[in-house]
Amino acid sequence: MGSRRGVVSQVGSGSVRVARFCRALFATAAVAAVLGACALVDPVDPRYDTVNRSLSKARNESILLNIIRASHEWPLSFTTVPQVNPSMTNQTQVALPNFLVGPSYKPPVVGALAGLPDQTGYSLPSISPFRDVIFGNNVLNNSTQVSSNFSVSSLETGTFYNGLLTPVSLHDLNYFIRQGYSRELLFWLFADTVEVQIGGRIIGFQYNPPDDYGCPEREPKQRCFREFVEIATLAGLSVEAKTVKPGSGKSSSTDGIATDGAASGKSGGGSGGGAKGSTEYSRFCFNPVLAERGRKAMDPARFEVVRARYLDSFKPTPVCGTPWNPGQTEEESTDTLQFNVGPLKFKILTRSTNSIYQFLGKVLKEQIRVKLEEAGTLPPEPRAYLPPGREDERLPILSTTRDDFQLLHIVPAAGQACFVHTYFIDGDYCVPERGSSNTKRIFSLLAELLALKTQASELAITPAVRVIQ
Repeated sequence: MGSRRGVVSQVGSGSVRVARFCRALFATAAVAAVLGACALVDPVDPRYDTVNRSLSKARNESILLNIIRASHEWPLSFTTVPQVNPSMTNQTQVALPNFLVGPSYKPPVVGALAGLPDQTGYSLPSISPFRDVIFGNNVLNNSTQVSSNFSVSSLETGTFYNGLLTPVSLHDLNYFIRQGYSRELLFWLFADTVEVQIGGRIIGFQYNPPDDYGCPEREPKQRCFREFVEIATLAGLSVEAKTVKPGSGKSSSTDGIATDGAASGKSGGGSGGGAKGSTEYSRFCFNPVLAERGRKAMDPARFEVVRARYLDSFKPTPVCGTPWNPGQTEEESTDTLQFNVGPLKFKILTRSTNSIYQFLGKVLKEQIRVKLEEAGTLPPEPRAYLPPGREDERLPILSTTRDDFQLLHIVPAAGQACFVHTYFIDGDYCVPERGSSNTKRIFSLLAELLALKTQASELAITPAVRVIQ
């Protein structure tokens, strides 16, 4: 009898210990649930930052992919993401589990009291479960669902392509000069052809590799397209604008000569802008302040070469800020940009946004060809004329951006840190993080140009593909 009481006492004390353990466990779970609920309050800043970085990466990869497409003569493709709706749901369930307390207890049988040898009086289970506590599999669970719903609009409309294929105007050039972009960089991107008229003779300069490196054989001073870009930079070539009010015959200048020699406003030739009913005209002019900045920015050794061999002695005109009558001269036309420098008459045909992509594609293709020839994996091919000792004219070189002299820097991806990276049919492409300042500026400029050519109506969700991740 005493033995049986001892067993019962041990079972009872074990049950108390298990009960205390369970109470502590439940208290801990309750506290964890409360703290978990506090931690699951969704903050805005990390998700906003994630979306911001993701969209920026997607935009840069799209620009790089279109440049690569142009280098392979593939059609360009433009899309945009007008809206992103990130969402997250979290569901946590906490409940009492199924459990057994203490060892399995079985009351004594009658045979044990009768003294039968084959009866023990107490027995433990011989099969599972034999546990102090048994938790169920559906009483403590958590489920989290994160999704980002975004609309991808294909920019395949007549309005968009009208803007994409329209040549850059003085108004556009004016915009970007005022943003602090290098004028040498802008002239390389925006100027497709430079025609110089001396008397009745016209000489054309166009950088169009590998057919033309912008070095005409009949140019008396052996000047190339690069030199005319440098001369324009050193001479302070810029843009100024004036607004003409209807019926007044008067104009108000919007030129900012003291700061950057350019003005905001729409391009000349009858474009509307400014006050209601007024017309804004733009023209090329030469800004002495910008000319001095160009001289300071240019590499000193290169400046001496350009000044000694190419800069003419006469002073370029017109000077920004001098009187002019908007709407009266052909120099204000928007499709061909014209100006005079002494006895020379210049005419510049500008590129459109689409042709800027095509130009960069040709530069990339020539860049790859040059590297393959230098490595000996591609035999030299017949190419356009280059003056003796001017092999460096095969690729655009900038003289006023000292942090980066290459116009475009795109290389095969080889495990290096990339500003932007993408792939194409012939491998991976990378814009290196270092040594690609001008390429980064071009990406920013192309994104801005594309935004200027995109109407708000083209960002509707109707012609879109809904993607859910």
